[in-house]
Amino acid sequence: MEKKFREMKKNADRQMKERRLKRDEEGRVILQMNVKQDDSFLSEFSETQSSVISEGVAEFIENETNAVLPHEELTLRIKSNCIDEREEKIYGAAIKEYYMNKYIANEQEIKRNRIITLILALSGIFALAVQLIYSFIGGDPLWVSVMEIVAWVLLWEATDKGLLEARVLRVKRKRFLAFLSMKIEFLPLETAQPAFSEEEQKLKQ
Repeated sequence: MEKKFREMKKNADRQMKERRLKRDEEGRVILQMNVKQDDSFLSEFSETQSSVISEGVAEFIENETNAVLPHEELTLRIKSNCIDEREEKIYGAAIKEYYMNKYIANEQEIKRNRIITLILALSGIFALAVQLIYSFIGGDPLWVSVMEIVAWVLLWEATDKGLLEARVLRVKRKRFLAFLSMKIEFLPLETAQPAFSEEEQKLKQ
């Protein structure tokens, strides 16, 4: 079993090396998307009059950047034989519009997170001060313990939001900014060559 596991890991590591990040001449990380049918490239719904990409397209782009550092600059190369010049402009703008909406929502969440963190921190400090005063004047030990627990829970929640959740939101900000500044290229999709020529296929028949 251990030997089989080592072989599986060796094979996975080999495939990982083969999929190392490729960069263009500007040093941007290249994301490649092959589009055979573009019927569902755009979403049927949008908040504004501007079109946005569908969730499927966004999911593909974001999955392709899972192994890419958030601050890296990107180039999206869309290879397709069914996208014309007019659609290239529409699709490029739709990608930018989609991630602008994401960026705006994330910025609003960062502001809410800061306000909630401040409220929790002040509430925790206030609860801790009340607990100390109540304890000093000889209050019921049970209620002293309850107030202390409440104070530390509030302070822990403030720490969690102010450090951990805020870090996640900052990483998302970097990622959305990378998508907004992403270079988008449209290229023809190379068609796969047949394994045998027509003459060879006729001979085989």
